[in-house]
Amino acid sequence: MPKNRWFPAGYRQFFVRSWYNFPNDFGNTNGGNQKGAAMGGFGSGRPYEGRPRVGVARQVKASDLTRIGALTEGWKARLSWGDAICEDMRGEYADDTLRLSWKVETEDKDGHYVVSIPIRISWSPCNYGGQRPWLLCPYCGRRVSALHLSSNARQLACRHCFRMTYATRNTDDQDRLHIKRRKLFRRLGEKGSIDRYTRIPRRPKGMWRSTYDRIKKQIIQTEMDLDDAFMVSSGPLINRILKRYPPA
Repeated sequence: MPKNRWFPAGYRQFFVRSWYNFPNDFGNTNGGNQKGAAMGGFGSGRPYEGRPRVGVARQVKASDLTRIGALTEGWKARLSWGDAICEDMRGEYADDTLRLSWKVETEDKDGHYVVSIPIRISWSPCNYGGQRPWLLCPYCGRRVSALHLSSNARQLACRHCFRMTYATRNTDDQDRLHIKRRKLFRRLGEKGSIDRYTRIPRRPKGMWRSTYDRIKKQIIQTEMDLDDAFMVSSGPLINRILKRYPPA
């Protein structure tokens, strides 16, 4: 536990005695939208109402297009985002231009609106051979790796045109550490929900032992940093508790 000015003498005995006795719902088991739902934790609090975040809206990524072979001359296919936002999407590639077309539901008598957007493709050489594709934003011409769908499903543009930001720019140190820890678990093949007490998974098949050990050390260090960040942020509260209920 970190030593700082927030913790008076006796706080270690307090935590040894009470660390596992803290309720995760602050005693409120009947409030909220769900009976017995836990309060607090990563991602809780007032919903974010600022600039749109990257990853929330649908995306068109150059890496995904390469994987499905969409950046091959003469390619034509039907695409889907897995929902009804954009119906009957079609794509075709020719002369370094990818054209995406889809229908958007409207309240007009026709019932739908056809959107057709051409996306220019730029290529850059890789260090070890081959080429990497980039998408040119239809509005500003920036070379980007992903384009984002607008809320009305009628425009595709880069994050700069939509004034989008990243989730980590609007989080505190603890949330950033939670995000980092979750990403490390995903690298080890963890697919389920990841909470504070999820155990480190076993080494995935095909992963080098040295790589697994390095990721495991990063997870352990991140968990230690999370404990330190929690102690610092909760220091004033613990200080008041210790003054009111001094350890024996």
